[in-house]
Amino acid sequence: MSHQTIPIGAHAEHEAMLQLLRNVVGKITPEMAANAFLYSLSTRALEYRAVLGSYWYAVAIPDHAPTDTWHCYDCGWSSQKTSGTGKISEGHPIYGALLEVLEQLPTEPSINYGHVYTTLNQCLLVLEHFLTLPSVQHTAQDEALLLQILQCVYALEPHQRGRALQKKITQSRIIKSNAWEIDSLLDSLGICGVLSSDRAPCYAVEFCDEYHRNPETDSQFLYPLNWWRVCDGINRERYEIVFGKPYPEQITVMPWSKR
Repeated sequence: MSHQTIPIGAHAEHEAMLQLLRNVVGKITPEMAANAFLYSLSTRALEYRAVLGSYWYAVAIPDHAPTDTWHCYDCGWSSQKTSGTGKISEGHPIYGALLEVLEQLPTEPSINYGHVYTTLNQCLLVLEHFLTLPSVQHTAQDEALLLQILQCVYALEPHQRGRALQKKITQSRIIKSNAWEIDSLLDSLGICGVLSSDRAPCYAVEFCDEYHRNPETDSQFLYPLNWWRVCDGINRERYEIVFGKPYPEQITVMPWSKR
């Protein structure tokens, strides 16, 4: 982690972006995030699906200072035009900084609103976009689809990882999705904690900075799914917190499951 002196401009912009994100997160409830995710399963509406992971990452970000002038390795903030330029002077009110950031925040045409992010800037854009979408309501069919997806965990060997689970779900054709979409779906289930492990819990349980998110072996999944193994099973406590109901007892649990 950097020990350099961070310019006041970077501090102000970083705090302004955090405040913007908190304001947006304050308009979204866990129930809204879960409902949107479930709704996406039968509809393939990826802009709704992405909110679950992005929300649970954003809501878990603790108060902190930026770790560098251009990037924060705690929350993933990336510098915009105000950092270190002197435009924001010491003593400048935070709301003035907020206005400057709002004016200069790029539209980021490359943002994929159907993708889950664990970086502050992208989370903000995804969640802001979600608030502009029409209200929807998931069905009992969507809840059943999620349970079918999670049931695939118990069809695998205990040493297998997220990639094997992705292939199993894709091959089972439980929902209409390609492999990339299943990757993002599983990343969301990892970020919210349903697919997490004791050695790599979800952000809401123990926030992990960018220095410690990647395991020694390569993985294309996001933290904490990139640490997860089938033997870690499904975190029932997090399922209940995220989806607002107990994990169904009729779901098959293999003898090797820890949960």
